[in-house]
Parts: sequence; C-alpha cells; structure tokens
Amino acid sequence: MSKIKKTALTGVVGASALTAGYYTFVKPSSQSLTSNSTSQNTKKDIKKESEETKGTSKNTSSSSGKETVTYKDGTYTGAVTKTNVGNFQVSVAVQGGKIANVNVLLQPDEEFSQNINKTALPKYVEEAIEAQSSDIALVSGASETFKGFKGSLQDALNKAK
Repeated sequence: MSKIKKTALTGVVGASALTAGYYTFVKPSSQSLTSNSTSQNTKKDIKKESEETKGTSKNTSSSSGKETVTYKDGTYTGAVTKTNVGNFQVSVAVQGGKIANVNVLLQPDEEFSQNINKTALPKYVEEAIEAQSSDIALVSGASETFKGFKGSLQDALNKAK
C-alpha cells in the first residue's frame, strides 16, 4: 500500500460557469493548517474574494445582455442547406418584427432521418421562436438536422433584417 501525502489548501473559491470558470486558489500559509486564526483569516479572504467575483459577474452579465433584433414583416425562405444525410430548407414568418413561425419546407425523406426529424425539428422550431434567432441548442443524435435547419434558418433571418 502506498503512502498518502497529506496536503491541504486553506481555501478554494469557485464561481459559477457564468463567470467563465474563474477560480482562485489560496496558498497555504506557513502556519499550521489547523490553527484557528489562519482558518478564520482564510474564510474572511474567501468571502471577500467571493463578493468581488459576484460583483464582477453582475457587471459582466448586464453589459453582455442579448441585443433584441427586429425583423421586417413577411415570409422569408432560407437557402437549401446540404448535410451528410440530405438537404434542409425552412421559411420564416415574421409578424410585428418577431419570428412568428418557422416552417420546414425540405428535409431528407429517408426513414432513419425522418424518425430523428420528427422529434428534433419541432424542438428546433420552438427554440428558434423562443430565442428569436438561430441561437438554438443541439438535440443529441440530431446533429445533421441541426446543421441543415440552423443553416437555412440563419439565411432566412439574414433576409428578414
């Protein structure tokens, strides 16, 4: 059995993923790690750094808020987007400057793709309307559908600007 070397950090402060993975590591002091004064000082330092990080994330989130895009009313058809499984094409209906609906005009007709698309495409349509952009999440197992749908959608939205 090997020996386990005992070491410790006096504190680790981590912020959420919203702060881009910012972590601060506090080096152990030369005093004993079990000392109460060191432990208390470290806790104060950690709390102080944590509050500074929170303040930074508030400023960052407010300055990086999404810009609302207003589209011209009408129906816009995106370009046919080729993927490894076939071609996709969508049209976007814009009413009141916002995406009102997305229609899939062209998709692969092969059975395997159809089974994937009947689940993935409604989700992509819903997300596009909710996001009011082509900034949508990938459905696991439907990456080719994602590429085709998003490519044609972005082309249609570019025409609507």
